Amino acid sequence: MTSSDWVFVLALIASVVLTAESVRQLRRRWVLVKIEGASMEPALHDGDEVLAKRTRRIGTGDIVVVAAPDPQLGWAELKRAKSPWWVKRITAGPGEPMPGSGEPVPPGHYFLLSDNPAGEDSRRHGPCPGNLIVGSVIRTF
Repeated sequence: MTSSDWVFVLALIASVVLTAESVRQLRRRWVLVKIEGASMEPALHDGDEVLAKRTRRIGTGDIVVVAAPDPQLGWAELKRAKSPWWVKRITAGPGEPMPGSGEPVPPGHYFLLSDNPAGEDSRRHGPCPGNLIVGSVIRTF
């Protein structure tokens, strides 16, 4: 092999490594989720896709992507990496009164509701631990 062949091979390897690292960095900051079901209607419909930015800056009224709770155990014993994603609206943050009961949301938790009253949310599973919230929705497709 000539020296120009080696340069081409090294450039090809470098471009593959840089592309893989770029994809990894994008996935650390952003998550794309497809809406399944009618729980967020009328704001979001079945089949819509949302782009969420991974952040801890969230507040009441934000639509967020969160790891779905276990159907029997709720938020307890949840393995975030193996859980499907939910898209819900934050209706109360830490210390704010929970809708329906008026009790304060525990520290580090958020009360999540579906826009559609028929959807599953914190009314069934209780307040969601903040560490299970992946990020805030910034765009709908």
